Amino acid sequence: MTGRLGRYRLEEVIGVGSFATVHRAVDDRLDDVVVVKVLAENHSLNPEVRERFIAEGRALRRVSSSHVVTIHDIGESERQQPYLVLEHADRGTLAARVAELRNRGWTPGTADVLATARSLAAAVEAVHRARLVHRDLSPGNILLRSTSPQPEPTLVSAVVRPDERMLVADLGMCKDLALNSGLTVAGGTQGFRPPEQHGPGVVDTRADLWAMSALLLWMCEGGDLAPALLTALRRSTADDPEDRHPDVASWLTDVEAALTPPPPPASERPAPAPDGRRWRRGAVLGASLALVLAVVGGLVGGTWIAGGGVPDRSGSATVAVEGPSEITVGEQATFTALVEGVDSWVWTMPSGSLVLDEPDVSTTARSPGTARVVLRARAPDGTDLESVHHLTVTE
Repeated sequence: MTGRLGRYRLEEVIGVGSFATVHRAVDDRLDDVVVVKVLAENHSLNPEVRERFIAEGRALRRVSSSHVVTIHDIGESERQQPYLVLEHADRGTLAARVAELRNRGWTPGTADVLATARSLAAAVEAVHRARLVHRDLSPGNILLRSTSPQPEPTLVSAVVRPDERMLVADLGMCKDLALNSGLTVAGGTQGFRPPEQHGPGVVDTRADLWAMSALLLWMCEGGDLAPALLTALRRSTADDPEDRHPDVASWLTDVEAALTPPPPPASERPAPAPDGRRWRRGAVLGASLALVLAVVGGLVGGTWIAGGGVPDRSGSATVAVEGPSEITVGEQATFTALVEGVDSWVWTMPSGSLVLDEPDVSTTARSPGTARVVLRARAPDGTDLESVHHLTVTE
């Protein structure tokens, strides 16, 4: 197919699959480069395949993350072929990047593993937060997109460069846990498919943890990395889902801990930084260990608390939370991570979900009460930092 689909001018084909063709395209109205994914004409006549294709667009719409491909539009051609208009990832796939690096003699290092693991965790947690299981996390479905370079990157990775952002794509096989118990048919990419997806069976979010570990093991082939990393990844490649990590947060915590060097002796630790220094407000330094929004008194999503966020410090590392101390029911509250000397953190919302790799989080209060916002990170010397911020919600 060439020519146009609505306001989209189709250019070269950049991907061909069993069910769809992917075009680079131009949105004439917004003068922007996009991707148009078109269902093959013969499959457009199959109601089941057609609905699954459209469901991919709906699933992408439900997921909110800078590390998951954004859907801009959905439409149908004059020949009744549905199509999706997606964010353009101009740097190709993870599969192609790793192949290119290996051809140049590259072997993976700690920064490569951390950059990939944090981006994957941010994306997959967002998918799980939407009550979805991806079911097809593989190197060909992980994309790279150019972005504004970080002025002072904390990780210099050859896999995910400082001027790039990693994106998870292709939710065509995702399972909606809100609609069923997880019973599903076989699916996934060979080598990255957990045992429960080899045939009909029950699948939950731990299937994606298996695939995430398989991805890192694949990328780490030939690398001289810490044995503790292999132990952490092998946990979530267990055949029995009950033996795997329970969630993305615990998976990422184990991966990061395996790659963190032991703290230096106390005599070698840097002296505390002087007061009055300038903090880096909301800088996106990567995904992290945990910013926990713990709801007390049986309160549910959006109900927050009262007080100030006391900074926590170890050596040159400091963390704190900035946000309102009191709001009313129906009002939105935004919280900002104030960090210095740490390179990762994560927000856990009142529902228990995580928001990784974001400098700010927002929620709307739905009932009066109190709660607390806890920001946690790990200092370079291995110390766990915690800052508690209190907020009250009134009528």
